[in-house]
Amino acid sequence: MKKIVVVALALVMVMGIGIGSASAANSLKQGTFGMNVDVNEDFVLTGKFLIMNDLAVLAAFGIGIKGADGDGTDVGVGGGVRKYLKVDDFAPFVGGTLFYRTTEDGDVKNLSLMAEFGAEYFLHKQFSFEGKVGFGYTQQETKTTTTTAAGAVTTNNKVTNIGTDRATISFNFYF
Repeated sequence: MKKIVVVALALVMVMGIGIGSASAANSLKQGTFGMNVDVNEDFVLTGKFLIMNDLAVLAAFGIGIKGADGDGTDVGVGGGVRKYLKVDDFAPFVGGTLFYRTTEDGDVKNLSLMAEFGAEYFLHKQFSFEGKVGFGYTQQETKTTTTTAAGAVTTNNKVTNIGTDRATISFNFYF
């Protein structure tokens, strides 16, 4: 009887260890590269490189070339850092980003410095989705040119915002 109990306990322990390691199968490992795609109307792709298992550097770039009746080119660049609080299938994180965007058709320039809070959930080792919200400072400058009978009149408008911004859901692909 004691042998059966010992064998049963050993099987339960082995199965428990196997389940634990299978559920933590994600790509949050040092040296991993990932790409992030937002589901909003943003034209920016973000690359992520894990310099440690729980620390990633972010680099973002986007370009949108207007054709037909559109005017100009939209460009955005940014960077940041992200610290994972837990390296598991459900991985909450904190971080910070700096992002600059210029939209030529409306002559809009946008600079934001944000602290980010969110979580990433792995559905597969190389695929996850995340939700995040940013809190910080955004400055937007808009230049408008109006043509009148007297000539062209240019108006500059600057707006600053301190608060939440860039609440988004996105998908991550790891290589």
